[in-house]
Amino acid sequence: MIAVCIATYNQEAFIAQAIESARMQVCDEPIRIYIGDDASTDGTQAVCARIAAQDARIVYVRREQNMGLVGNTIELYRRILTDSCEYIAMLDGDDYWTDPRKLQKELDYLRTHPDTGFVHTAVEGQGDEPIPTGDLRDRYNLAGARHTNCTVLFRADLLRPDELDDIERQGFPVLDYPLYGLFAQRTRFAYLADPTAVWRDHSSVSQPSSRRARWHYRRERLRMWHWLDKKCPGHFHFRYDKAILWYIWHFFYILFA
Repeated sequence: MIAVCIATYNQEAFIAQAIESARMQVCDEPIRIYIGDDASTDGTQAVCARIAAQDARIVYVRREQNMGLVGNTIELYRRILTDSCEYIAMLDGDDYWTDPRKLQKELDYLRTHPDTGFVHTAVEGQGDEPIPTGDLRDRYNLAGARHTNCTVLFRADLLRPDELDDIERQGFPVLDYPLYGLFAQRTRFAYLADPTAVWRDHSSVSQPSSRRARWHYRRERLRMWHWLDKKCPGHFHFRYDKAILWYIWHFFYILFA
């Protein structure tokens, strides 16, 4: 079973397209679509409930209180693990898939490469910059390794409940950077050059619009790097001099951009 994990909050304008792009997937593995609605205050709930009523593959969870992106996604992971799904595909509520065989292509790769547990693809309009692949234990640094979250498929057994608990306690603003950093320590990563999705580049938790929020996100990025370095000594190479220089550079970039 492939679990499609969709975390959403106040995305009435986008969520139907995201869900429909998951429903259109042609795959020889059963698909179940998990939607975590983080107490949206717009029409997101009505859209999700309407589509869920049409498709028994959809598990729609409406949060009573806002948990934030990380808490909402972690709760979806816990539900997915309880349901014993073998694979997890990520799809943010404001993005969508364009290739109806996106999941099949990634699944075929994982089936034929048992040493690989994480695969992702290009997104529409992405440039030709090389993307690190293979063994990323010593390459998953402060900048991460350029995985666009809406293209990711990974083996569910990479998730460890104790690590999810720890990440939740840390109060990080995003989940993909610390979680995929941990994945890189125990599996190989693969990149497929086929563009399969559209990532909407607009204001969000990881793409904040205000200067104050952008500075806060940079500080949190350093904190996540430091946390990963303590969790896996010798692989993330945290250094205070590099951290300070990186933050100073971003401080002036944000100030004068």
